[in-house]
Amino acid sequence: MSYEAEAAVLGALIKQPDLMDDCYLRPEEFIADDRHALILETLQYCYEIEGTVDLVMLVQRAGSNVMKIGGMSYLSELAASVPTANNFMSYQYIVRETFINRQASASFASYAGSERIDLSKAAAKIEELQEMQKRPGSSGGLKKMGGVLNGHEEVIEERQKKRGMTGARTISKKLDAITGGHQRQELEIVAARPSVGKTAYMNGDALQTAKDGYAAAIFSGEMPELQVTERMICTMANIDHSKLRSGSFDDDDWLKYSFARDELDQLPIFIDDEPGMTIQHIRREVKKLVKEQPNLVVYIDYIQLISGGRKFKDKREEVEYVSKSLKLLARECDITIVALAQLSRGVEQRQDKRPMLSDIKEAGGIEQDADIITFLHREDYYDKNTEKKNIIELIIAKGRNVGTFTIEMAFLKQYGKFVDLERSAA
Repeated sequence: MSYEAEAAVLGALIKQPDLMDDCYLRPEEFIADDRHALILETLQYCYEIEGTVDLVMLVQRAGSNVMKIGGMSYLSELAASVPTANNFMSYQYIVRETFINRQASASFASYAGSERIDLSKAAAKIEELQEMQKRPGSSGGLKKMGGVLNGHEEVIEERQKKRGMTGARTISKKLDAITGGHQRQELEIVAARPSVGKTAYMNGDALQTAKDGYAAAIFSGEMPELQVTERMICTMANIDHSKLRSGSFDDDDWLKYSFARDELDQLPIFIDDEPGMTIQHIRREVKKLVKEQPNLVVYIDYIQLISGGRKFKDKREEVEYVSKSLKLLARECDITIVALAQLSRGVEQRQDKRPMLSDIKEAGGIEQDADIITFLHREDYYDKNTEKKNIIELIIAKGRNVGTFTIEMAFLKQYGKFVDLERSAA
């Protein structure tokens, strides 16, 4: 029955594309046929970009995956298998119930023969499945605005206790004082030219986040995990990176290295350097990790290197898709996502080298999707004789809820380390 229901859902969507607005199912809930999850993903993407769906569009958008979804013949078969789309909601219900039952069976089967059962994990799984049953589709939809504030007094009191820190700590105390830390469901962009300090910023920020009790997950599309981790150790231990790279440690360096290793082992910092990383891979890994680490900040290095997983008209369209997907993932998982971004060479053609929003490479929808956009700028990157040596500016060019401002920090390049300055924000 599951196969027939899944086929009916997909066929109805192909036959009547506006049903996409009523479709609450997720690709992973299609378990009867390996082709079905990918077909739904392609349908969702096509409808999102084009505003409608037909067989030709589906085949075009599927690109190299076209045979994985059965080709034109199987898509046509699905469309023809549904005489009417009137029972679409009933088909969806069957697919959702089948998925929930399968998940429940697998979960309880894992405890068979086990002497010890993790009751908290079992209870969390049951609650998750019950929520799926109670609220098919999402927790969204129209509701009375006044009802949103139920229990809000406790939220305000909690903010008072935390002295305005409503999210995970960032790399700068001054930034925390203005933003309240990394806020849940927000997408933050940190952009700079190559070698200005993006990866150092990410490592330093992830370190502060982890020390604050949040988990940090780094998805590195640019550097292998060992290189990123070595840079993290240098930041933590105040070891010159050139010494680590050459292996020329003295006794003091070995001692600092050992202490940093021990500290890093205790911190909830995770890293993934999957080659050819796709947004679908990131989504899967984040959804798995957030079940164990609900207080999570995700870092992407960097957004233009992440593949959309299918064929796009151009790079700009692909970056738009990845950006929008990251924002949706932040909202869906109730986490913060910090994505690094590369700036175009255009910034170097101007007399004033400070970046502007238009300098973000293949910017696309990044400016619209991001809640905060931070540019990193160093005068000594362009002018070796500047008086502002080892100073880096954090230029908040967009702050949906915090406005725009600039903070200066010291940048100790040999350690890849950002340090707060005592002077006031610029």
